[in-house]
Amino acid sequence: MNPKNTRWIAGLLLVALSGCEVASNSPPAAAAAEQAAPKKAEPAAAATPATACPSQDFDAFLSAFADDIEVQRAFTQRPLRSETVDANADPEPKPVTAMLDGDAIKFPLMPSRVKQQADGLVLSQTELNGDKQVLLAKPDTDYQLSFFFRKGECWTLYRMRDDSL
Repeated sequence: MNPKNTRWIAGLLLVALSGCEVASNSPPAAAAAEQAAPKKAEPAAAATPATACPSQDFDAFLSAFADDIEVQRAFTQRPLRSETVDANADPEPKPVTAMLDGDAIKFPLMPSRVKQQADGLVLSQTELNGDKQVLLAKPDTDYQLSFFFRKGECWTLYRMRDDSL
């Protein structure tokens, strides 16, 4: 047998045997393995291996983000800062901020370009210190939804603001 193959097989055997204690049914071994395992924090932009950054160019990224719910899931920060207006607050409407995570984030966050056009929404963009703000508004109504993106390894939605009443 080739020495390279022998080392490779020995490495596989070592990996397989190292998992034997963890796979044991004995409660102490399972508890020790669970405690020893590092807790994984969810990254800000939890890109799944199947979802690569659609583009470093913001306009191309935004098109993919609007039209693909999986891109929205992968490139939305968790927790997501959500700002809304409580129109029923007394004595006047007041801003409400929440940090959304898990099931509290309802996808799609941004309507597709086809839906934007069908609903008569107008999209505009501004830039501030490298971050991008995308505003979706419906003329002659109070509908105003803002999306805030920050550039890291890819663009990431980190904040949403709904100023609609």
